[in-house]
Amino acid sequence: MRKNVNSHPGRVFSDRRWKIPFFVSLLVSITLFTATIFGVYLSSYGRDQLQFDIMSFADSEDSDGTKGDSQRMMRTLQAVYHPRNQYILHMDLEAPPKERLNLTISVKNDLTFNEVENVRVMAQSNLVTYKGPTMIACTLQAIALLLKESLNWDWFINLSASDYPLVTQDDLLYVLSNVSRNLNFIEHTQIYGWKLNQRAKPIIIDPGLYLSKKSDIAWTTQRRSLPTSFKLFTGSAWVILTRSFVEYCIWGWDNLPRTILMYYANFISSPEGYFHTVICNTEEFQHTAISHDLHYIAWDTPPKQHPRSLTLKDFSKMINSSAPFARSFTRTIQFWTRSIKSYLAEQIVLLEGLGV
Repeated sequence: MRKNVNSHPGRVFSDRRWKIPFFVSLLVSITLFTATIFGVYLSSYGRDQLQFDIMSFADSEDSDGTKGDSQRMMRTLQAVYHPRNQYILHMDLEAPPKERLNLTISVKNDLTFNEVENVRVMAQSNLVTYKGPTMIACTLQAIALLLKESLNWDWFINLSASDYPLVTQDDLLYVLSNVSRNLNFIEHTQIYGWKLNQRAKPIIIDPGLYLSKKSDIAWTTQRRSLPTSFKLFTGSAWVILTRSFVEYCIWGWDNLPRTILMYYANFISSPEGYFHTVICNTEEFQHTAISHDLHYIAWDTPPKQHPRSLTLKDFSKMINSSAPFARSFTRTIQFWTRSIKSYLAEQIVLLEGLGV
C-alpha cells in the first residue's frame, strides 16, 4: 500500500519558476562513500553504508536571466557540499558565456573544491525550455552519467538553486539510514476530470529538441485522445528517487518508461508528470511511492501558479516543518542563509553537548 505523508494536500503542483529567457540548470550530483565518522550511525542500526546522489536545477527569475545566477548556484552548492560527494554543475546553452565563465572560475578558485576534486562544471550545455520536455531529457542525461560513473549510491535527489537545506548532510544521512532504501519520495496525484482535458489533450512542440536557439514551446491546433494503456499522474517536480527506479527509467526492461517518455515529449510541463506516471503505472514500484517532496513550500490562499518567496515570517514554520529542504529563496536575501546557517550551527553544538 502506498504511504501518503503529504502535509499540504490540495496545493498547486506547478512550481515553475524557471520561466526566463535564460534557463540555468545546476546539476549537482552527490555520491556518499564510506566514512568513518558515519560508522557510529550505521552500526547502531545495523545498516550498510548509505549513499545518495543529489542533482540540482537552478532557475532564474530576473528578466535579464543572468545577474546573480552563478552566485546563487554557488550558494546552493556550498550549502549541500560534502567532501565525500560528487558534484556536476550544468548551465543551459542559452546562458551567456560570462555567466558560465564566472561559475567555472568560482569553482576553480575554491581551495576545498580543488583539494578534493569532487566538483566539476560540464563543458556540454543543453537547451532547456520552460514547460517543455527538454528538462526531463536533461535530468535523464544526469541520471545516465551517474549510473555510468558510480556504482554505489542509493537515492537521486533533485533540487533548485532557489532551494536551501534545513538539515546538515550528516543529519540527512542519519535519517535516510533508518528508512527503507526502496522508498521513492515523489508527491503525486492522479489527473481526473477537467484537468485531463486541459493537460492531456493539448499537443506542444519543444523547439529545444531540434534548434540551437531558445524559443518558447509551440502549441498545435490538433488535440489527441486520452491514453487508455496507462493512467496519468502529476505532482511536484522535486523528487527523491531510488537507484533501482531510475535504472528502470533508463534501461526499461519492459517498454513502459520509453512509451511514457515518448508520450510526454508533447506534454505540457512534463517534469511534473513523467516520473510520477511511470512509477504509479509500474507494479514493481507503485507501492514504494511516498507522496511527499520533502520540501517546505509556502503557498498563497488560494494557491497561485508559483509559491511565495520565503521571508523571515516563515522561519519558525519552516524550521518546525521537519522538511530537509525549503524553497523558494531569492538571490537577494543573503541574511536568510545566514539565519539558517546559525540555526544549524546551534543544533550541532547542542548535539555535541549532549554527547550525540
